[in-house]
Amino acid sequence: MAINVVVAPTYLYVRSRAPENDPPIRLAFGKALDRAISKYNYYSMHTTRSLLGKAQRCAMAVLRNELKNMEVEVSGEELKEQARKMWRMLAAWYKSPYVRYLRPKTHVIIMRSGDFIGALYAQPDFEDNVGQFYEVKSFDIEKEPKKHVQVQAGVFSLLGPLFLVYFSEQDGYYTVKQKFVPGDPQILDDVVDFLKSRPEGSETQPLERLLRSFPSRIYVKENDWKRAKKI
Repeated sequence: MAINVVVAPTYLYVRSRAPENDPPIRLAFGKALDRAISKYNYYSMHTTRSLLGKAQRCAMAVLRNELKNMEVEVSGEELKEQARKMWRMLAAWYKSPYVRYLRPKTHVIIMRSGDFIGALYAQPDFEDNVGQFYEVKSFDIEKEPKKHVQVQAGVFSLLGPLFLVYFSEQDGYYTVKQKFVPGDPQILDDVVDFLKSRPEGSETQPLERLLRSFPSRIYVKENDWKRAKKI
């Protein structure tokens, strides 16, 4: 008999617990940077040429498109300021060790508590060759701690060693730093409550299909949550 699982993407869980309230320009900038560094890392594996110019053009195209989709108008001077900031951050990324990493496959975190089985799709930004994960933020998480970052990292840390990678600015120049996030499976109590509510955007999938289609991490609650080899 097939076992069905309630499954949702991590961003739905994060949004339900800590909705973002950043200005549209900041949200658009973050998405543009994310797209640019992901493409930069991928294409830099196939060439020795500098791709900074192409990464900048990619980022600004995404930024303009995101602002258009959000129906947000910005002045030409503001757009130029965003372009200068983007260039400095991409230059810092170019010098960092993270350019060697690629985006991992989507994983699935499967959890069983009593008779209930649920799951979250999870895909951090990058993974290295020893199974460590990296989630990139376009702002200084030490100076600007945000709850949605904490909640998202709490989920992603259940995949394996997780580092939050962030940009720190001083005198107009940027450096790329990292912060280790220890895994704490106790967050799964709240995730289970979320999935039991069958939130909009969730779906039901056969457990066998999830295990066959995605790299997985399994957690089972007896007295406490523990990593398991099977459900």
